[in-house]
Amino acid sequence: MFSLVNKHEEFFDFLVTNAEYFHKGTVMAKEVLQDPSKLERYSKEVKNLEHSADRVTHEITTKMRHVFITPIDREDFFLLTSTLDDCVDDVQDVVLSLKLYHAGIGWELPLRMSEILIEMSNELIILFRLLKDIDKNETEIGERTRKINSLESEGDAVYRNAISDLFDGTHEVMEIIRWKEIMEAMEDTANRAEKVGNLIKEVVMKYA
Repeated sequence: MFSLVNKHEEFFDFLVTNAEYFHKGTVMAKEVLQDPSKLERYSKEVKNLEHSADRVTHEITTKMRHVFITPIDREDFFLLTSTLDDCVDDVQDVVLSLKLYHAGIGWELPLRMSEILIEMSNELIILFRLLKDIDKNETEIGERTRKINSLESEGDAVYRNAISDLFDGTHEVMEIIRWKEIMEAMEDTANRAEKVGNLIKEVVMKYA
């Protein structure tokens, strides 16, 4: 049995906060794909999200140096923290790539990819809340990490379909370059989110 009594479980609240920043970024990406007029504002706001996530990550590492007992192994916690922070960096790259490549209104596959990222970020928010009581929530944690794996697999399929569509001979070169780069940024973000889910599974295997 793994108990978090007197082990500073408030550290998980920091991870919830950064998962929420990640979620906000994914929502911005979808909204920009639907309405490019939001791009200028969101390209600034997503940078603020990234800076806010960096501050949370710094606060976590600073506080961990000053406590004797942490909720889980320090190395595991730091890996979760840094990989989640990378998710926020990645979704910032998605939004900024939409600006860089003058994407315009998204088509079906990029929109579905953005929805997948939103779903994955929602799952991460819930998972970090559940980690406060691993023994009690072990089953649900397992179900939700498997859902993240499933979403990432769907994302792989969406990415492959998008690339295949781009190279079907009906698209202009600039359009191919534009959406290939954007889809790659979205795929990288999904891969990173899955990595966080896999790290959570490893934590549960250690401590449940």
